Amino acid sequence: MRMNWTRLRDGDSSVKKFKKMKEGDPSAWGKATTIVHTTAEQALAFVWLYCSNLRMKEHQQKDGNLTRQVYEPIATDTVSVPSAQHHTQHIVVQKSMPPPFYSRESSTIYVWGEMNNSNNNNFSSNKEDSKTLLLAFEPAESMHISERRGRRKFAKSWSTRSKRSKRTSNSSVHPTNNGEEEQNVGVTQLETKGVWIITPLAQNLCEIMFVVNIVDKGKIPTSLVNANIGRALDALSFLKAFYDRNGLVVDAEVRERSEIAI
Repeated sequence: MRMNWTRLRDGDSSVKKFKKMKEGDPSAWGKATTIVHTTAEQALAFVWLYCSNLRMKEHQQKDGNLTRQVYEPIATDTVSVPSAQHHTQHIVVQKSMPPPFYSRESSTIYVWGEMNNSNNNNFSSNKEDSKTLLLAFEPAESMHISERRGRRKFAKSWSTRSKRSKRTSNSSVHPTNNGEEEQNVGVTQLETKGVWIITPLAQNLCEIMFVVNIVDKGKIPTSLVNANIGRALDALSFLKAFYDRNGLVVDAEVRERSEIAI
């Protein structure tokens, strides 16, 4: 069904945030847009480095010692697509939830690429500077975290051209789930998919749109589904704040870009 985007209101008016969801539906969409004061490449690198020291510190402040880790996928087609492995990564992250709800865990594949921006105003003679960068993500296939001797151990079973069967369980704790295993470990699966679209505007200025779909496999009220969307979109607010610079300097760069375009 078609639904309209609803504007989310928070303290940061410089990042426009929207949600789209149906009452009682575990699937919800979020969208955020803003201008970031850095190059498109730097912005992409910030998002790609999911476990940088800065972002790990933020995760620890919000979620304590819950899992947040990046794993290199096993690429099976690097001969015909040599960059496949370098452009792909698998991320497992857990998020805390208010009692009595279990922590949420997502197992996600990230892939980045680029495309020529035909609508760009050619602010630079360097064609590389006019490319729009994309970072897409979706739930990983055949991935799970198993409990062995009290320690969480990651099982590498994903490949870029894998023909293995897809997940048949709502839980990421075991390949199959009857509800008991999930209860023992206290983790519920949260499936996420979406895209980051990073468009260069000037030498040190880019526009970012972040779209995400979240499907909660547990049973939580709509208010918490809504909170998860807002929390996911905060990633763009964090990125913007990190690169925020003096407004006068940014205005000068925009004027320079306009003069070159003319």
